[in-house]
Amino acid sequence: MKVNIEELSATRRRLEVELPPERVKAVLEGVYKDLRRRVKIKGFRVGKAPLDLVKSLYRDLAHQEAVSKLIEETLPQALSEGGIKPLVTPQVEAGPFSPESSFTYKATVEVRPKVELRSYKGLKLRVKKPSDVTEEDVQRELERMREYAAQMRPVEDRDEVQRGDWVLVDFEAFDGDRPVREGKVENHLFEVGSGSMIPGFEEAIIGAKVGEQRELLLRMPEDHPREELAGKEILFRVRVKEIRTKVLPPLDDEFAKDLGYEDLKSLKAKVREELERRRSEEERAALRQAALERLLEENPFEVPPTLVEQRAAELFRRLQERSVSIPADKEAEVLEQCRRIAEREIKTAYLVEEIAKAEGVEIKDEEIEEHLNRGKVPEALRANEGFLSQVKGDLLKQKVFDLLIKEAQVEYIQ
Repeated sequence: MKVNIEELSATRRRLEVELPPERVKAVLEGVYKDLRRRVKIKGFRVGKAPLDLVKSLYRDLAHQEAVSKLIEETLPQALSEGGIKPLVTPQVEAGPFSPESSFTYKATVEVRPKVELRSYKGLKLRVKKPSDVTEEDVQRELERMREYAAQMRPVEDRDEVQRGDWVLVDFEAFDGDRPVREGKVENHLFEVGSGSMIPGFEEAIIGAKVGEQRELLLRMPEDHPREELAGKEILFRVRVKEIRTKVLPPLDDEFAKDLGYEDLKSLKAKVREELERRRSEEERAALRQAALERLLEENPFEVPPTLVEQRAAELFRRLQERSVSIPADKEAEVLEQCRRIAEREIKTAYLVEEIAKAEGVEIKDEEIEEHLNRGKVPEALRANEGFLSQVKGDLLKQKVFDLLIKEAQVEYIQ
């Protein structure tokens, strides 16, 4: 067997494999004998037909099977001799077949790119300087917590809707005389003046009394998600059922105790600590992103196109599985975006692996176990090899980027 290897690109190789006539003939004879045992020929019991008759009747089939068998038997050996580890199934092109001649075929394979680390230490990173947590930040978070703990109470001293009220309504929509599909809604609560309803709806019920029904003829927005309604005049029959007001709890020690803290002072301290933790995480995320951009820029290399296409197809499929609506005329654009994301992911994975090797960065079993325990991962997932491999990869990436950031030259900008 003769093997010639041609380098087509950084990630593609073409093997030309030539097999001698004696091997071709031996394999073909074996195929004919096997066919003789399998085929049924009229006038003969299975396996008893003359071999010459089998050869004359099944010549084309035998040649096809011989080609397949020759490739199946020799391609793994050819790849091994050439030190080639295919990333995906090789694409094989068979040459002409003759029982008396040598047989040649070509196999195109995609291989792992050779990643030469040009620069990864001392990366120059420019990130926005995180702002310090202020008293105003703490107060805003406390107000958000009050909003979350607010109660809705019926308004008892009046029965007319005012701006700022929360109103409970039933309504039904009509397109001319026909009810709009899924246009009947009961017990819908919204704040008048919040802009959560279509334009004109909230203003039109100001002054309405509890129990009153009003008819509102409103033009739907041109960009309404339901195309059959976009830009149309729709009649709404609305009945006000109840007027409510949002009551916020006082920001005092009792409020803090309800949340599990000793007093308001300790709650404020915890809020500040949490906000500072978030700012620190945001800064870390910004540094990681800056490091990634710089790393990809400083270390360019080609990635296997088939891997990119496979990953892009997976990303596109996940969008569809999440019921993300992609218009037909936008599918090509979205798929191209998926390709760009896939290429970055694959490049990042290769770079992380190479840096980890160069720096001796490893993930120990106890680190994986600690991560699983911290995340309270169920036993079923802990037994999943694919999931564990992903966890190990994520932890390795985290360690590598921690190293990159530690040794980076960081410039904070306003």
